[in-house]
Amino acid sequence: MSSQGSTPPPPNGAYTTASSAASNKLLFGTDNAGELLEKYGIPGKVLGEGAGGSVSVVERSDGKLYAVKKFRPKNDRESEADYSKKVTSEFCIGSTLKHQNVIETLDMLKEGLNFLVVMEFAPFDFFTIVMSGLMTKHEIFCCFKQITNGTSYLHSMGLAHRDLKLDNCVVSNQGIIKLIDFGSAVVFKYPYENEIVRAKGVVGSDPYLAPEVLTERYYDPRPVDVWSIAIMFCCMTLRRFPWKAPKQTDNSFKLFSTKPEINPENPNHKSRSKGPYRLLRLLPHASRDLIAAMLQLKPEDRLLIDQVVNNEWFKSIECCQVGQDGELVTKPENHKHHLVTEDELNEIQKKKEQQKKREEERINNERQNQSTTVKVEG
Repeated sequence: MSSQGSTPPPPNGAYTTASSAASNKLLFGTDNAGELLEKYGIPGKVLGEGAGGSVSVVERSDGKLYAVKKFRPKNDRESEADYSKKVTSEFCIGSTLKHQNVIETLDMLKEGLNFLVVMEFAPFDFFTIVMSGLMTKHEIFCCFKQITNGTSYLHSMGLAHRDLKLDNCVVSNQGIIKLIDFGSAVVFKYPYENEIVRAKGVVGSDPYLAPEVLTERYYDPRPVDVWSIAIMFCCMTLRRFPWKAPKQTDNSFKLFSTKPEINPENPNHKSRSKGPYRLLRLLPHASRDLIAAMLQLKPEDRLLIDQVVNNEWFKSIECCQVGQDGELVTKPENHKHHLVTEDELNEIQKKKEQQKKREEERINNERQNQSTTVKVEG
């Protein structure tokens, strides 16, 4: 989907002009792209690919790992200047952010026609961990709090992510979640200004979208992020999306957004078939009020991120934290983090399929035995 909205201007002197950027020059740090490759190593195994480009892992001579994002090539519809601005703006956003729940962006270079960005490496894919089915309730709560804390930091910097989803989170060896991919991020508030800059454009992935992104030309991007975090919590808990897209043509969303029918005999009874309770009843009881407030259909009724982090239940969640050295300083006793690779997930799913097959065979055998017994008795 196209990324539109207010693109933050890069700091003065952050990168060269479009004409000089076309040469083989490093945009930050040094004049020679070869120096950076020598510093970090040659990109190796591809970790993932998306519309914005591909990410590979590199290993430095001392064994330290980094992630290198190679941006997609310029398409025919954009000028060299517009393409360079988009790529360097994403880098400028990432390089200014310093928070344990946001990926650290380190360097950028232009090698031939390719823009490369070097980031810290977090080895685990959050979507894979969620789909493993191993996460406990308190582990989910911890991850929810980490994602919210990272987003709260972005909002404090005047930035909205606009593409929050399981796929845009990676996890460190300590179980620390890092938000990644700022290609859709927008500035909603500039320093020393009070005005909220509204965003425009359908940006993000359908199941995570807030309704107003599809219905309004301009919208406040802050409650959009809050909605997406609530959808992520539902996905962590249910291991499925509540709906495919927040449209009235999607029956699941239509039922969620329909006012529940009142039972005349019991006015306090909540309808289970229509309204928000249709979804909320599937979530842990302690989380329901907060998630309900984060999934208000009207953005003006929805909580802002500061209100989320000040919620009493949210504040009570035990959450993993690291110090400046990257080591855990807060390690809750009520959960551990299941760090699962894609290969391990495939093995888990394979075992589940085998177990399911054995169970089906057992049931079929029992039915056959019962049928044989009935015939003999007859």
